[in-house]
Amino acid sequence: MRGLLKFSMLFAVIAALLAVMLLSASIYTYHALTAETLIAELTFDRMNGRQWVAHLRTGDRCNQRDLPLFGDQWRVDAEFLKWKSWAALLGLDAQYRLDRLEGRYRTAEEQNSEPNIAHDLGGKTAVDLVEVAGALGEWNFLVDATYGSSVYHDIDTMSLYSVYRTQTGIITRTSPRADAGLSTSINVTRACGEPPVWERITIWTDDRVVDALHLIQG
Repeated sequence: MRGLLKFSMLFAVIAALLAVMLLSASIYTYHALTAETLIAELTFDRMNGRQWVAHLRTGDRCNQRDLPLFGDQWRVDAEFLKWKSWAALLGLDAQYRLDRLEGRYRTAEEQNSEPNIAHDLGGKTAVDLVEVAGALGEWNFLVDATYGSSVYHDIDTMSLYSVYRTQTGIITRTSPRADAGLSTSINVTRACGEPPVWERITIWTDDRVVDALHLIQG
């Protein structure tokens, strides 16, 4: 009987630790809101007609992604998350994460008939905070509100587009493109390299859970 009780307690501790790791992995896909902050930079090269390749840098802008787009304009969507007041008192700031990059046509008719492609920018985790908050209903003790913000602009291969996060959403500012790549005057918020240990552990755990779920489902 005592052995069974010890096993049950150990199982409960492991389950609680796993839950904390999975929630932490979801939190790490968001970024804290402080002052107005540069969160992404984009430049474009034309491939053919109205087909483009977008050169995108996000976060600390240490890495670049090259993504194909169709249309006359580009559009970026972001998701914002506001915590309950008690969590804010503990130092949890409101947060954001980039959600999607896609091409955009100037007319709705072309948007519905011409080729288009969208790219997910947000990290997908086994446990999603917004879904958990919705499932808890009135018992939700974490998330106060979520909302989306978008920005779009005409595509110009001679321009550098800087996307900023403000307290109310995202905005873009345009400057001349310095060269064929992104601007070399990049505002790096932290040194490029490995993320903190706990973040790496939670993300690794989440990846393993996601892999296991894919095996079970498929």
